[in-house]
Amino acid sequence: MNYLLLILSAVIYASFGLPNCIYILFSLLTSFFAAQFLNGKHKKVILSLTIILNTLVLLFVKFVSYTGASINIFAPLGISYYTLQVISYLVDVYKGKYEYEKNILNYSLYIMYIPHLFMGPITRYDEMKKQLLAKRKITIENIYNGGLRIIWGLAKKLIIAGRISILTSAITSNTEMYKGAYAFLAMILYSIQLYSDFSGGIDIVLGISKMLGINLSENFDSPYFSQTVKEFWKRWHISLSSWLKDYIYIPLGGNRCSKLRKSINVLVTFFVSGVWHGLNYILWGIINGIFVLFGDKYKTKYKWLNMAITFIIISFLWSFFIWNDAVTALKMMGSVFTTFNISEVAKNILNLGLAASDWIILAISIILLFTFDGNKNKIMPKMKELSKNKKLAILCTMSLIVLVFGIYGIGFNVNEFIYSRF
Repeated sequence: MNYLLLILSAVIYASFGLPNCIYILFSLLTSFFAAQFLNGKHKKVILSLTIILNTLVLLFVKFVSYTGASINIFAPLGISYYTLQVISYLVDVYKGKYEYEKNILNYSLYIMYIPHLFMGPITRYDEMKKQLLAKRKITIENIYNGGLRIIWGLAKKLIIAGRISILTSAITSNTEMYKGAYAFLAMILYSIQLYSDFSGGIDIVLGISKMLGINLSENFDSPYFSQTVKEFWKRWHISLSSWLKDYIYIPLGGNRCSKLRKSINVLVTFFVSGVWHGLNYILWGIINGIFVLFGDKYKTKYKWLNMAITFIIISFLWSFFIWNDAVTALKMMGSVFTTFNISEVAKNILNLGLAASDWIILAISIILLFTFDGNKNKIMPKMKELSKNKKLAILCTMSLIVLVFGIYGIGFNVNEFIYSRF
């Protein structure tokens, strides 16, 4: 099954453009062969050189994307994700966490495994190897469980994110007209859009993998229920946060040093996070780092208030994702405090691209989303205990709901998954 899965992954990846393969083969081959020499005399030089080469390729792609330079370069899909996996593999082999992989096909599947190649989760080789080499069977139980996860992800993407994208696109189309309360509405809605889009995509990845008998790690843990920004980053994009902690923060010294050095380590880690997302997100990363350092200062004894404050802070910071550049994002954030046009927004709410019925569907869907997030530890075990017939009934019902209420077709433009761009 693994060889078939590798062939399918390679064919699907190549279908997005053959130049993609040049980049991924460079990362795959350099890391595979370099790992075989990480127990020799010059292992530190080989490790450093291989990581630097792969990082430079990633930074070059980010630089061209940021500057819009007129260079005939093909931006490879998934490079941000598989570059981190390559680095973690090299570092782990260098530290003796596990031996280097001798079978290039096994390693190739780890790098090119198509379900998680475009948006994660970012996996570690030792964890994936156990999954890939284990004897797996495609069972009815896994198909049902995976199918439920996939349809839940599609519901988030097509029912919630699809509708909100229409609103945020309308508001961001004219920064002079839509500022103040419009900008604040865009920030709040985009927070939900990004979460629904990204976590929905991860649900699909986990669901497909489940059907194949592969259990990938969760990438979200109800992040908008966080009490502080620091807690938020433990619950949002968990695989990236974990990678940054293990391969950037801890090697810098982590918290085993002075307060000043610890603060610098945090800021450097979030600086790297900003660069990983794109060079225009560096300021976003640093500001998040500052809130992680001092965010506990605003914490009160009321959990609901802490969650509300954290959600608003995170929503403001997503402005760097909503608008094209940091200057515009800062300008729109500032307009919230200088332009008071709430009544205008209320009057114009049905002129932003959604009809009243769509607003009702969106509101109900968001309530259901956060109700599930707040109670998923109770709901998920009960779902697993259901009979196959009940799971099939739920799957069919949810599929019908997505077909009826999803946003797609003529007149609508549901964009690619947002985090696949990074």
